[in-house]
Formats: sequence, C-alpha cells, structure tokens
Amino acid sequence: MARASIVYVGTTGGLAIYSDPGGTGRWRRVGRVLEGQAIRGLLAADALNLVAAVENGPPLRTSDGGQSWSPTVDADAERLLALLKGSGPVVYTAQGPAQWRGSEPPAPEASALALLAGKQETLIAARAGGASLARSEDGGATWSEAVVEGGLDGRVQTLAPASYHMDYVWAGTSTGQVLRSEDRGRTWQEVGREPAAITCIAALRLVGQA
Repeated sequence: MARASIVYVGTTGGLAIYSDPGGTGRWRRVGRVLEGQAIRGLLAADALNLVAAVENGPPLRTSDGGQSWSPTVDADAERLLALLKGSGPVVYTAQGPAQWRGSEPPAPEASALALLAGKQETLIAARAGGASLARSEDGGATWSEAVVEGGLDGRVQTLAPASYHMDYVWAGTSTGQVLRSEDRGRTWQEVGREPAAITCIAALRLVGQA
C-alpha cells in the first residue's frame, strides 16, 4: 500500500511543507507557514505534532500540521533548545536530532551528520563544511562520496533521515536546494527549491497511513 508522507523544511525565511500524495514520489510544496521567521530547529513527535525553534522568540508548537502555532515551554522545546545550544556535535536520526554518542565526531569538518538505522548502520556526513556528501558503514573509519544528480548547489546545512522509511534521507542547502536519497545516501535527487537557506528538516509518515 502506498504510504503518503509529509516533510517540513525549515528555512531562514519560514517553514515550507512538502507532501507526496499517495506515496508516488512526486513531491510538491503544499504550503508555507511562519513566513519571515528564521527556523533554527525542528522536533517532531509525528506528522501533526511539531516543535519549531525560531530566532528572537520562544519555541512554537503545532498540533495540526502547521495550521496554527502557539508558544511552548514544554519538555520537547527544552530538549530542542538544549541541543541547539550544546557545544558537542549533533547527529540527526529518524527520531530527530540527538547528541552524538561518541567523544569525538566521526567527521570533524562536517556541517551535518545523520545516522540511518538498520542491520548495518550508515553514517552520512556533509563534509568540508557541506561542500560534499559522503557515507560510511564502519562508524566513520572510511567514507565513500555520494552522487548528487544535477550537482550540489550551495553547501549542505542539514540532514534528516525519514521516519517513514529506513533507507530514505533528506538534505537541505544554503541556497534552498531540497535533496532526497532513497538508497541510504548513495545517490541524491533534487526535490524542490526554497527562496531561503535551509536550516532543518523533519520527514514523517502522515498519521493514519499504513
């Protein structure tokens, strides 16, 4: 059965919402909210419940998929702010951002890290300050370069494994390029373009979808 999904793309100028009706792989932007606000981070419980950290204001929560927002100081908001303020490296997982578990980051020059679960865990890094994407299946001891179809525009600033499929991962760049990989970071395709730099992404299955 097709699995419809939703992707929230945080930028320096608001939050874009992408949808994949029917799970066909034809992604399109279906909305923009929080216009003019710089989104610093996202933490999602599911497709409807989301916390956004914004510049110059308290964290905001939505429980209706972004239709309405209200300030929040709950545990999710505190966790997100602590991660953003922390000095250690952050790794993005299908459950959202988390503190890197090791004492040293596996790719010190990386602008973003992601960890994909599975029989063989896969690390993905935006290396050289986001100038290239690479993957590792041995904890960062060795890396192989990824292929970005059509080329990488700008520098990758964020990564986001999808909660709806263990092999899928998303990325966003400083020029607003939205990228997706369906093969654990080996190859990437452009899905969309935003008019502002992308800072964070959350990729989720729509509630009620099998």
